[in-house]
Amino acid sequence: RRIQKLEQELGTKLFDRTTRKVQLSYSGRNFYERARSIIEAIKTATKTLNEKYNFPSIIKIGAVNSALSNIIYPALKIFREMEPRCKVQIIERSSNYVVDSVLGGECDFGINFTGIQEPGISFENLFVEDYVVVFPKGDVLEKKRKIKLSDIKNRDFISVWKGSGSRIYFENALALQKEDLEWTYEVRHIPSALNMVEQGLGITLAPKLAVSKDHKLLSYRPLIDPTVTRTMGLIKRSGRELSYDAQKLYDLLKEKFKR
Repeated sequence: RRIQKLEQELGTKLFDRTTRKVQLSYSGRNFYERARSIIEAIKTATKTLNEKYNFPSIIKIGAVNSALSNIIYPALKIFREMEPRCKVQIIERSSNYVVDSVLGGECDFGINFTGIQEPGISFENLFVEDYVVVFPKGDVLEKKRKIKLSDIKNRDFISVWKGSGSRIYFENALALQKEDLEWTYEVRHIPSALNMVEQGLGITLAPKLAVSKDHKLLSYRPLIDPTVTRTMGLIKRSGRELSYDAQKLYDLLKEKFKR
């Protein structure tokens, strides 16, 4: 009776019936294949949503270089203990490309300092950090507690390229005071600028987060007059629900670093 009722609802016969045998009709075979696919999809979805499943998942994070040592790496040590089955793919990009990677779906979420006003992006503030003047240890600047722009005007300055988010931040701050800072060397990324400072080629401006404990040959002081800051945050596509594992890592980062 249930089969007959289903056939009535579908408006077609699912079985060819004779006095000797009953077998699936053409419509029945087509319906069976589609129904089986749906059932398998439901089973997979149920398994994925179960917190205790053992299938390894891959979480993709987009991040600016300065967020690696002091944010991502410490969090991953904790996350590995929490979810040892998970794999994490870190995609290091400049700030603009991190936004594009999240919007394009290449990354589940990102850690960035741009994207606050980007359409389609949800930005979760973590903390505000200062830009600092970075120089070799033993430099005369080390005697100062804070550094003014006038203190470094005549120094060889190593800048990141004009299209980078970091360059835009400090140039905007200088422009508000009708100031500028001539560069001697220009590189693509902050780690390269820091390496050049270690080699004694000049000084640079960098977010404090970028100067890790590994830079044993470097020292830094906060820049004042003007003060330059940026807001680090977590970004994801607006209205998009993360997977269970990606959400768990996202929440861990928020819990550990939100101030």
